[in-house]
Amino acid sequence: MSDWPNNGCPPPPGTTGGAGAPGSSSGERGIVPLGPGGGRRKALTLPSGLFFCVLGGAVASSTLSLLGPVFVGYGLVSASEAAGLRGKLLCLPASLVPAVALSLSGGVAVVVTTVICCLAALLVAELTLRGKVTPGVGCLVVAALALVHLGADTLVAASQGTSVYASVEAVLDAYDAQLSGAGVTAVAVMQRVRSLMSTFWPMAYVVTALGEFLFAGMGVSLAAPRMAERTVRPQRVSEFDLPLWVVAVLVAAAAVLALGLSLTGAVADVSVMVSANVIMSLRFAFAIQGLAVLAWFLGRHRVGPVASALLGGAALYLEVQFVVLTIAGLVDVWANFRHLDRGGRPGVGAAAKQENGSAQAD
Repeated sequence: MSDWPNNGCPPPPGTTGGAGAPGSSSGERGIVPLGPGGGRRKALTLPSGLFFCVLGGAVASSTLSLLGPVFVGYGLVSASEAAGLRGKLLCLPASLVPAVALSLSGGVAVVVTTVICCLAALLVAELTLRGKVTPGVGCLVVAALALVHLGADTLVAASQGTSVYASVEAVLDAYDAQLSGAGVTAVAVMQRVRSLMSTFWPMAYVVTALGEFLFAGMGVSLAAPRMAERTVRPQRVSEFDLPLWVVAVLVAAAAVLALGLSLTGAVADVSVMVSANVIMSLRFAFAIQGLAVLAWFLGRHRVGPVASALLGGAALYLEVQFVVLTIAGLVDVWANFRHLDRGGRPGVGAAAKQENGSAQAD
């Protein structure tokens, strides 16, 4: 006689099949029951969120300072989910106290930079929670953070009787001294690097600000799946869409650069340096726009992850060598390759019309 009920046939899936059956109370090891919420991971508690803020402040004071905003952004979202406004307010001392305490040995300049890094992460996380982060707002936040870093370093250097540019010159002089016995080629390369650094040294602050912005956003994205209500939806790369005023700033900077190159004197030098750095800074934004076009194209044609990674790496290489992504992003502002409703969200109506037109053509 078979041990199975129902005339020796195994029970249908999802029914109780007797002792030891997958659905019976004595054999529950066969299926892992879902908890409340359908298996959603539990949201972090307030102590956990504050812990990540403390960790972020500590990391921000180290040589891996750009990773600090990841933990601070993650902690702010978690604390806000657990305790609302009170959790957000507690994140401020939780991140700043360890940041200041661990950076005191590096001097005033290090303390100021670390504090700005933590505050930048808190700002970006708060803006993301409020749904205020768009490509245009992101450009403004990065520009503001770069100016804050530059202004803070300028004030610290002035209090010490020097300047930021003098510090850059001191570093370049040290490299010159090390290459004094090198060949003619090395000296020529160093002279070229020196001329470029004398113009583009403010770009270091832009890169720092961009890193803080992106890593803080990464922390928010990591914490978003743990929220009870998915109020934060990280923007996909393929949806990145710059506003038209960014192009206007680029055109204005190019005009100032052309004017400065045609003049001489201190005013011309300052105008060339400022406009050149603005153009190079906007190159990051347009490169991301070009990368968004590539991501949209790969997603539309359902390219696999390995091929997408290879094509993305090739695109980044071509960007460094030939500014390919920047040009593609600049053209996309007018051509609208992705058929977006300008404002940063996918143009559902335009995409639907395009699909219907393709279906009719077929």
